[in-house]
Amino acid sequence: MNAPRLPARPALRGLLILLTFGLAASLWVPSADAADNTLVSSSPALGETVDSFTGPITLTFANPLGPNNDVTMVCNGSAVSLGDALLLQDGVTLSISLATAAPKGDCTIAWNVTDVNLQPAGTASITFIVANDPVAAETTIAVSTSSLAPGETAPSTIPGNTVPPGVGTSSSGSTNSTGPLGLFRLISNFGLAVLFGALVVIVVAWPEGVEYVVTVRFLRIAWVLASVASYLFAGAVGAQQTGGGLGSALSPGSLGDLLDTGPGKAALLRLVFVLASGYVVTQPERAIDPTSQLQALLPPGIAVVTMAFSRPEFGLIDYAAGTVHVLGMSVWLGGLVLVTRVVLAGPGDEDLVHAVRGFSRIATPALIATVASGAIQFVRLDQGALGSSHGLLMIVKVLFVAGMVFVGVATRQFVTQRMTRVETMNTALAVRLRRAFGMEASIGVVVLVLTAWLLSLTPPGLGAAASSLDVGTRFRFQNAAVAGFDMGLSFSQTIGPNDVRIEVFSVPATGITGLAIDFIPPATSTVNGLTIHDIPLTGVGEAVLEKEDGFALPVAGTWTIVVRIGATVVQSQDVLVNAEN
Repeated sequence: MNAPRLPARPALRGLLILLTFGLAASLWVPSADAADNTLVSSSPALGETVDSFTGPITLTFANPLGPNNDVTMVCNGSAVSLGDALLLQDGVTLSISLATAAPKGDCTIAWNVTDVNLQPAGTASITFIVANDPVAAETTIAVSTSSLAPGETAPSTIPGNTVPPGVGTSSSGSTNSTGPLGLFRLISNFGLAVLFGALVVIVVAWPEGVEYVVTVRFLRIAWVLASVASYLFAGAVGAQQTGGGLGSALSPGSLGDLLDTGPGKAALLRLVFVLASGYVVTQPERAIDPTSQLQALLPPGIAVVTMAFSRPEFGLIDYAAGTVHVLGMSVWLGGLVLVTRVVLAGPGDEDLVHAVRGFSRIATPALIATVASGAIQFVRLDQGALGSSHGLLMIVKVLFVAGMVFVGVATRQFVTQRMTRVETMNTALAVRLRRAFGMEASIGVVVLVLTAWLLSLTPPGLGAAASSLDVGTRFRFQNAAVAGFDMGLSFSQTIGPNDVRIEVFSVPATGITGLAIDFIPPATSTVNGLTIHDIPLTGVGEAVLEKEDGFALPVAGTWTIVVRIGATVVQSQDVLVNAEN
């Protein structure tokens, strides 16, 4: 007789049901990768108002993206034609080119992105405002006919928006630190010239000066001024190179970025040797002690020489002339300021008379060296093109230099004629000399300001040198999606103005229209991208854009170059932009 079967316990049956449903749910619930992907940053930014916008759009997300992403843009209710959403090297940034500039009004950018598993990862949008109608830029691209195929013709210029407005500005709307850079350079140059020139005059003509408290105080003030200004100058150079803000560039950890460029290295070297000049400033008697004189004068001297390395485009002759120029200028101007503010501060013994006589002896050759080397730079940089902005400002500088030379010669004659038999510096003589030397020093400061201004302009000589098309490696762009299209792109690959050569080797039988090239900045940069469009090549041919035409890359790093035909992306390549040739 079989024992009766016991019914299953209800609690056990319920547990089995829950486990079954739990297993099914775990297989059905999407993974964390499929969660919405948050937008971290964009260009244009959410709610931003821009003067104009020619693209490209950049969208940076928190998590890696998959290859299939869709981005649309609508302005004033009408769709704007966009290129394909291009996933950049970092895996989280999309770049989308515009076929035409965005119209004035309210614009909305919407996206539908996927994750690395090809699952939907987010749908959202941002809005921004375009303040002005698209305006054609004045720059043009000259087209060479030398490489056109037989029977091909090409117009002589490109009309339209070749280089879009906003090049060189950050996405936040703030410009690169060109203004602070010029100001900090000016103050740093002045402080260095005063420090080095004063030390030379003390060594050559006034060794007794180190015994005066006013002299020691003067040297320390000049050193502090030069040190602070040189640090700010180095930070401004770093900010210009990286496209970042001045505040972040002033962090000591950011100074290493200066090693990427020639001017950056010069700025860092200047800072190091200005700080090293504290060796002589703390104990000025080291400058007149033969055992320590070299160590005392070398750091400020090297710091002064770095002024000559102000332009990366300079050649050997320019650097040599610049070195002579800044050394002569520093001895003359620094000595003038020392004599005016310290030596002639009041009456004194015969050592003050010896100091004035000694300075007059070394000031004349220093001034001759300054003027002669400046004339060499004038000829090489302007090459007779005095109608340019650089040339006109140089004429103004020459007039001030002429006035400065006139006052200097008159002052030296007075010292030679009237002070040969003077044994002490009385009050009347000190006042008269202070007035004359002070006028000469004031004109010298004006000349120094004009020099700093000139450095912000591109002289015709450098533009003429650039016209030989200093282009780098040729990058080829081909894609089966555009059958038969083959194009080469070469550009200088340096920060600042670039020569660009665009060579079309072959095209489909139907030709091409709307050829454009996007330059997408490094992912870590805050500068805007650039676009060269309306390129007048519909068949085989060549177009060139020279440096003086306005194409410039503001920061170093890996740029993504995208070639488009209309809204169709032919191909993209990552290209390293260097800080110097």
